[in-house]
Amino acid sequence: MKRNLFILFILVAVSSAFTGCSPKEGLYPIYPPFDDAGPRLVISGTVTDTAGCSLPGIYVAVYGVREANEPDILSYNCAVTDSVGQYMIIRYRGREVPIEVSVVAVDSLGIYEEQVLFAPVTYDFVQDPLHQSEEVPYNGFVTADFVLQKK
Repeated sequence: MKRNLFILFILVAVSSAFTGCSPKEGLYPIYPPFDDAGPRLVISGTVTDTAGCSLPGIYVAVYGVREANEPDILSYNCAVTDSVGQYMIIRYRGREVPIEVSVVAVDSLGIYEEQVLFAPVTYDFVQDPLHQSEEVPYNGFVTADFVLQKK
């Protein structure tokens, strides 16, 4: 009995490989980068002082797209600037298509004042899988450059 079930299972698996289970051309959207992970929200920028000098070690976080109780996760919803004052946050966008996000830069040493920017989101577009003639927003991109002032 077990052998018959095993043979049946193998036959079903092999037959499904040759039937209509494979995607049809043009049925699914052709996604840009991150295609296997879903749409992303990419927030990047620089942090400098008023003299134009890069500020490493500044904490940058994004709000307005996070759940209220979502913890800080480095490079997902917050980042720390590198040696040349640059940062990047890459997170799953979810279903919402925000037009702007809140990004905050905080100096943990307390030398510079905290700054909040309301930065616009721009999108790349992909073909809508249900309506081939329409395009829908996919990855969102935000550039938020901070110029921090000393306290």
